[in-house]
Amino acid sequence: MHSPCSLNIDVDWQTLKNTLQQAANEALGKRKKRGHKRRLILWNEDIKKLIENKKKVYLRYLTTRSETDKLEYERLVTIVKRETRKLTRQ
Repeated sequence: MHSPCSLNIDVDWQTLKNTLQQAANEALGKRKKRGHKRRLILWNEDIKKLIENKKKVYLRYLTTRSETDKLEYERLVTIVKRETRKLTRQ
């Protein structure tokens, strides 16, 4: 008494997986992958110092969880964004 399925579960699984993927691709099509994250192309020492300072404050906030450290971190995030925007617009 042999079943129509093979005795190797891994082979059965691969066959099922491939069949389902093929049917889904035929019925739904594929989506294009989105581009990579935007990265800051322009870089200078001022931006580097701002980002290092922001990281230090963030690490301090993670250890203390104080509201003042959180506000300081959020303020620095805003400053870094503003300065990078200025740099890219020049």
